Amino acid sequence: MGGDPAGGAWYAPMQGTEGSLLRYRVLALAVGTGLAVLCFVGVPLQLIGHFKLFGHNSIPWDIVVEIVGPVHGILYIIYLLSCLDLAARARFRTFQLVGMLCSGLLPGLAFYMEHKVTERVREQLALGPAAPPGPAASFWAVITRRPGTFAARLPVEEHADGGHREQVGHRGQVGSDAAAEVDS
Repeated sequence: MGGDPAGGAWYAPMQGTEGSLLRYRVLALAVGTGLAVLCFVGVPLQLIGHFKLFGHNSIPWDIVVEIVGPVHGILYIIYLLSCLDLAARARFRTFQLVGMLCSGLLPGLAFYMEHKVTERVREQLALGPAAPPGPAASFWAVITRRPGTFAARLPVEEHADGGHREQVGHRGQVGSDAAAEVDS
């Protein structure tokens, strides 16, 4: 593709977005369920045990928090990585990424965000390469230097003849062929 940003050549490709969406959905549901169990079951049971409302000292009232808490914490960290991956692949804006990240902190919000994110990603996939890129997509392309992206077209090779840099195209062309390809 050419250098036209609307053509999709300058930004991260949307390859693997379906798999990334599936990982995100599974983790969003797991994190949302874990947080709901913690807030609506674990914390009330822990409070009952702390204030000894029923007078039973032998019942481990905080067992739910002790088990679900660390599992939710580990899943939330994996969920954060999944959000970053999906946001880069689906060309989300930074504001949308922040919303995804914060949805694992409020009970019930993860389920709503999962639904909205799934709708948006499916719309992006329907647009294909014409989908508008976001800053996260550009950032991801620079980090990974994927072939076919703007970052892959940056000069990367130095030569011993006076430190001259030469452009390297994403198909491996060096010199004027690569420069002509970048300019097109």
